[in-house]
Amino acid sequence: MTVESLIKNENKQRKQAIKKLNSYLTNPGRFSILVIGLRGTGKAHWLSELQKLQNKPSLNLNSITFINALNANMFAEEDWIKTFKNTNNGLLVISDIEELTKKNQAVLFEGISTGEGGKFGFKEKEYAIRIAFTTTKSISSLRDSETYLTHKFFDRICQFAVKFPSYHRGDRNIWQDFKKTWKKMCFKEYNSLPGEAFKEWLENGNIILHGNFRDLDKLAINWHNYRLQEDIDEENILELVKSDFNDFYRFPEHNVNLKREFEISEDINWNDNLDNFKEAYTRFIKERYGSLKQGAKKAGISYRTMERWANGKGKKKEE
Repeated sequence: MTVESLIKNENKQRKQAIKKLNSYLTNPGRFSILVIGLRGTGKAHWLSELQKLQNKPSLNLNSITFINALNANMFAEEDWIKTFKNTNNGLLVISDIEELTKKNQAVLFEGISTGEGGKFGFKEKEYAIRIAFTTTKSISSLRDSETYLTHKFFDRICQFAVKFPSYHRGDRNIWQDFKKTWKKMCFKEYNSLPGEAFKEWLENGNIILHGNFRDLDKLAINWHNYRLQEDIDEENILELVKSDFNDFYRFPEHNVNLKREFEISEDINWNDNLDNFKEAYTRFIKERYGSLKQGAKKAGISYRTMERWANGKGKKKEE
């Protein structure tokens, strides 16, 4: 199988992300990559699929190991050394990197600084591994302040970046994705796909799937289970699935915590604190609404004003 055949049914945006990710995995250089995307957009899935496809000793892709950054906060240097040793000649994926504490970022930084031949390690650079980091945060919230990552650590892990699209906007290709979910769940052995009304509901854009593929899984499971109940008419299933999804199963919206993005500093004056807040607010608006222009409309502030704030020019006279 080739990459092209693997992704032939994916939409344009996802194809671009997968090809970019594949170029990292097959690159002879050894550097760190940051894989960005909301929950359920396929970050771990495509890392796994491409590792299986490109399983070659020369590429350091003999295996794939996933570690959640929150769990890794208990690691000391010797734990990282053991992890590197166990992953040697393979791909190490550290997920939700924004959860790694500043203390552990400092420890790991030493290990992901490459030595001769592109090898990783601490006292000795001896491990031939590839390292990928994943995050659900926006690049601006990771890069533009040290709320989550220190600037030094961010610079080290983001030598190459790939962003996976969500169902919030763009060409969704959502019905094709639902059919893949239906096949994955093996429901086709018992039930045919939902009918045209369900397809139209998915494709019309009125439903927002903050969980992306995870929400598609839940929709498939619920439709399948309602259809197995003989006392429920087919035409009523869609309304039941809609109601249950909204009441119980939908993934929560990816909110930005503005309190965490901004903190008043006693070391600077009022104007500098205000400028820092303006920059934090523009990051919050951009991540909340997808673009600064759309966010400016929702916030009732002119786009040019917010653009100045985003560029650190909040001290200029407002319009």
